[in-house]
Formats: sequence, structure tokens, C-alpha cells
Amino acid sequence: MIRFVFIFLFLISVAKAEDNCVYQTQQVIENGKVISEKIIKSCTETETLNKQNFLVTWLTDERYQNSVIMVFMGILENL
Repeated sequence: MIRFVFIFLFLISVAKAEDNCVYQTQQVIENGKVISEKIIKSCTETETLNKQNFLVTWLTDERYQNSVIMVFMGILENL
């Protein structure tokens, strides 16, 4: 059970990044045959900083305090 919770928390806390990649290909051709090929990949990664995942927001924000209490009460009631 603890392993499941750990994996779940790890999966929802992975940073989301937007990748914009541009591929550029250079070829050397002699007598109609490709002698060498060079592929250049240029990526721009954008990561949103100071953005908490939903679990942290749900546990710490006052807007969600009633739902947090109800969920924990439901879990404790069913133990």
C-alpha cells in the first residue's frame, strides 16, 4: 500500500515541460549517392516555475479544507 502511495505521489509531481523541437538535416551527396548525413535537433524546453501540483494545492489551500476533512474522515471511518 505504501509503495502504491509513493508511486502515485511521484507520478503526479513530475514537472511538466513543453518541448518545441526543430530538426535540420544536412546531407553530402556525390554522384547521386548519400555519402554522409547529419541530423541536428534543436529543442527549446519551457518549464512552468512556482506551480504546485494539485495535491499540494488541495492539502494546503483554504478553499479545499472542507473536502480534505471529509475525505480523511471517510478514510478513517472505513479503517
